[in-house]
Formats: sequence, C-alpha cells, structure tokens
Amino acid sequence: MNTPAGLAATPLGKAAGIVRDYVLRMYYVVDEVPRRQRLRLTPVLLGVEYLVYRVDSLAERNAAVDLDAVRGSDYEAFHTYKRAFEKVLRLLRAWNDDVAFLVDEAERFIRLENGTTSRGTVTREDVLAMVELRPTDVRLLRAMTFALRGRPMDTATRDLLWPVEVLADIANDLRHYEQDVAAGTLNVYAAFVELFGDAAATELRREVDRYEAMFLERLSALPPDRRARIADVCRRRYAEAVKPYPRTAGHRPAPAPASPSGTGLRKGVAVGGALTVGALAAAAYRRGRTPASPTPVPLPPHIELPPHIERGRTS
Repeated sequence: MNTPAGLAATPLGKAAGIVRDYVLRMYYVVDEVPRRQRLRLTPVLLGVEYLVYRVDSLAERNAAVDLDAVRGSDYEAFHTYKRAFEKVLRLLRAWNDDVAFLVDEAERFIRLENGTTSRGTVTREDVLAMVELRPTDVRLLRAMTFALRGRPMDTATRDLLWPVEVLADIANDLRHYEQDVAAGTLNVYAAFVELFGDAAATELRREVDRYEAMFLERLSALPPDRRARIADVCRRRYAEAVKPYPRTAGHRPAPAPASPSGTGLRKGVAVGGALTVGALAAAAYRRGRTPASPTPVPLPPHIELPPHIERGRTS
C-alpha cells in the first residue's frame, strides 16, 4: 500500500487525483482564481473530497443491498455522513444555497446508484441519469470555491462545464473499463455492453456526441479571447471519450455481497478520520484569513476518533 499505485488507490489518493485533475487543471483556470487564493483553497477542497470518497466507499460496500429497504446500520450511516458533511462545510464557511443543492444531489446519486445496483437491472435512462449525477462531487468543489471566496457562481460557466463534467466521467469509465468489469463495479460502458451488445460503442458514442455538441454550443457564446483556453483545458478532461473505445470484455460479474455486520468500528474510524482532515483544513484556511483559533469539529453522536487521533491535531 506504500507504493505510488497503492497510495493512489486509497480514498485520500483518489481525492488528491480529483482535486488535481478538476480543480487545479480546470476550475481554477476557467474561473481565473488568483494563485494566492489557490494556496488557501486547495487544502480545504482536498479534505472535503476525501470525505466524499469515504461515503463512496460505503456505497460500494452495499452495492447488492437496497439500503432503503433494509435500513440497517449503513442506511443510518448515510444520514450521519450528510450531517457531518454539512457541519464541516459550515465550519469552513463554505456553505451556501449552491452547495446545499449539490449536497442533496449527491445523496440523490448515491440512492439512485444503490437502488439500481441492488435491483440488478439497469436501463439506458438509469445509466444516463447516473452519469449526469455522478460528477456532483466535483461540481460541489467548484461551488465551494465561490462560497469560500464570497462570490456568486457564474451561471454561464456552470452550464458550460456541466456537459464537460459528464464527458469526463464517461472518459474515466472508458479508461478503467477492464478494471471495473473485473471488480464488478458500475461502469457506463459495461452497462451499455449489457444493454446493446455489439452496438454498445455506437450507442454510447451517440450520447458522447450529444454532450460534446452541448459543450461546443455553449462555448461559442464566450468571448473569443477566453474560448481557446477554456476549450483546451476542458477537452483534456474528456479526451478518452472521443477516442476509439476498448474492446468489450463481456458481462460484468454480480456486485460483491454486502460486508457482514460488525463494521461499525471501521465506519467510526472513517468518519472520525475524515472530520479530522476537515478540521485541519479549516485550521490551515483560517490561518490564511484571520488570527482566530480554529474551532473543533463536533463529531456525530456515537462516533469516536481513532485512539491515535485527537481533535484538531495528529500525533
């Protein structure tokens, strides 16, 4: 796990990759965020994205269980995570109407994905709904940058980036197609293969062309001096979506069975660690703004920190 590949596969490694690819290489460029502000914003966004990946890990663990029907401990954990998430964002002064809307959208995606995978049947409409909702975490990061900077989000660039975020998500699934098939995790191309067989590439390309046409139409409304730069950084994000698609690898295996009971300790450690990251990010951000001491993050009920972690600092 200490190898570069092993670290990249951890929730923190995945979060760092998302922040690098979307925030540093696209959002900061499109939104023309000054470099000094980037230094303050980036640790906060990394902490938040790490917390998002903890929730994502919980969803993957329950791919075969309809949480709304079973309503076990992991069903309650979703509510715990959401409350903790809002507390951290309010502490960071990164909460506004746009952020609140996207937090609700993230929950909608998790429930849609869980309901679909636990049913075992997926329609074209299901796949497209999930691929359009799945980039909610990166959209949330962008909304947070506006909240933290005390500025309203520009609706024109928000709408411009929406299809780019969808295309980038499709590109990611194409890049990891064989890996996802082997692991039995949800993948848009694998889902199209199951639905359309040999016509999967043609059908998916039709959707990709539709999203790209949407992006290009909105791009044409920008001033010429910004258009080329934004087109360049956005196309890098979804390049794999417009390249030749990989050969099909057959049907995806059934989702892995749910973990046995007794995961409460691991869940508590995960939430506690995530909130600690949020608290440290908050402290770093506030040191760049005011001399006030950072406020400790209140943990959700019945959640304890790991023995080696204290509130506000690590050993």
